[in-house]
Amino acid sequence: MSDENVISTDGGSGRVPPPQKMGFYYNWGPQAWIDMWMSNSMLVKKAMPIISHTFVPILRLSGDQEQVDRDYEQIKSRREVIHRFDSPREKWRKRYGNFVREVEWALLELRKHFSQKQYEEIVIGTSVALSHENSGDFLKMMNSMSDKNKNKKTKLSKDGSPTKPGRWSTFLFETFNPAHWLTGPATITEFDPANGLTVMEIPDCGWHTCGPQDRLPNPSSLPEEGCLNICKGPFEALFNGASGGLKMEFDPHLPETSCTVRMSWQPN
Repeated sequence: MSDENVISTDGGSGRVPPPQKMGFYYNWGPQAWIDMWMSNSMLVKKAMPIISHTFVPILRLSGDQEQVDRDYEQIKSRREVIHRFDSPREKWRKRYGNFVREVEWALLELRKHFSQKQYEEIVIGTSVALSHENSGDFLKMMNSMSDKNKNKKTKLSKDGSPTKPGRWSTFLFETFNPAHWLTGPATITEFDPANGLTVMEIPDCGWHTCGPQDRLPNPSSLPEEGCLNICKGPFEALFNGASGGLKMEFDPHLPETSCTVRMSWQPN
């Protein structure tokens, strides 16, 4: 896929260097296989039906049913075909791009019919409800942060600030990162598990870079609706720090493709 076919308006925020996305290891290594599997289990099987089973029926009831069906078929015709011999990385990219494209179309259409409050109740509310129904194990794992880091001590650098992850922790994060399928390459810039804080910088989020620009419903801009209301909104609602549990805060640097994710929890 050539650079011209991908939206990447991030001119460089200076937060972290852009990731290197090339080579056999990137396309066929362990992380690529994890992302391929996660994109199929989390996107295709669990998230994709929200479009056809929830958003499209609501649109049919809200406007011209025949026009909605024609538009939906047209946006589905832009799907990138996944071939048997595509690399695991390419299968992940195509699945991700297909999902982002279709959910972006649905959200832009929903905005035409509903107020901001109604829109958020439909989009964010449904996403949260489906996550509780379909991804209970994932939510449980994420909410176990405080237990996993119980009794850990903060390691300080010479200037008194918390140290960054060591080489082994960095290697594991960059090789077996369970969130990589959602974000793409990322870097941990603050790491203080003893005090319940991890900050992750995402130079080029997969949400914005996986799909070809000319196939988006609005080719002139990033897919912001889904970024804010399918990713940021539901995750912050699911992980809101209740009872000292995990709190996630997303800071998309729109119209750049980068994002900062802050994870905090009440240490034991």
